[in-house]
Amino acid sequence: MKIKYRITNSFDKEQVFILEKLGIEVEVGYDNFYLYEDNIHFAEIEKLVIEWGMGSYPETEFSESDREKAVYLNISPTKIFGYPQPEDAEYEYPFDIYPYLKDVFEIAKTDLEYGVLKGKQIGGFRLKKEPNWGRSSIGSAHWISDFIFAKPEVYQEIFQPLGIKCMPVLEYNTKKELKTVVQLVPQGIAKANLNIKQEQINEIQEVESWGIKKYILFDNDYYPSFDSNPGDFDFFVTQEYFGSGGITNREVIISQKLYRLLKKHKIKGLYYS
Repeated sequence: MKIKYRITNSFDKEQVFILEKLGIEVEVGYDNFYLYEDNIHFAEIEKLVIEWGMGSYPETEFSESDREKAVYLNISPTKIFGYPQPEDAEYEYPFDIYPYLKDVFEIAKTDLEYGVLKGKQIGGFRLKKEPNWGRSSIGSAHWISDFIFAKPEVYQEIFQPLGIKCMPVLEYNTKKELKTVVQLVPQGIAKANLNIKQEQINEIQEVESWGIKKYILFDNDYYPSFDSNPGDFDFFVTQEYFGSGGITNREVIISQKLYRLLKKHKIKGLYYS
């Protein structure tokens, strides 16, 4: 287990060229790379991170042995392919702030400080165009990284046989279904709580009007385990909510069975903890 930094940015051609000379491979547009403290170019890359205003997020890297021992793993996307649409629109509250959720979710609750609590999904997310997948085949988009998307062939080969459903993703302007991406639909909400220890908690926000707590955890330890059997799921979400301010998300969990399938097929685009 060791700490690394996930660096995110919208890269132009010159930046891609500069990083390539430093041994970092990224693609033009939104992309990510990881920076380790033992990288011989660490100081030089760190300077570029500041100079270019790139996002830098510390993460814990687990060994393959760590991941294979876990019964369940938390996943998050490392492949980000832009923004859901529309990015802004003249809608009434709360869709003036979260326009990309309109006609996608029922809104269970709202709060001027904490944003929205999403209810039932009633429609598909919308993107400007087909994702630029690059070397990845699973990923997500900004603002909605708690929702996971995949290439249709990956869904059919890996997720569909496990009884995991998908939803179409729409092209924003034409409202037609995109052909190279689908949204993976969680099989349910965990039937057990996470065993979150006090020393793992960075911050707790209690939203009294919603009757929930939101957590931010330190990213320097193993992800919390469940206090009992969470249910017969391979792809599901936590009971607990996470985030700060206007972000309120459940986290996505997969079974060891699904992890082994993703590993076997060398699927790129996810981070496991």
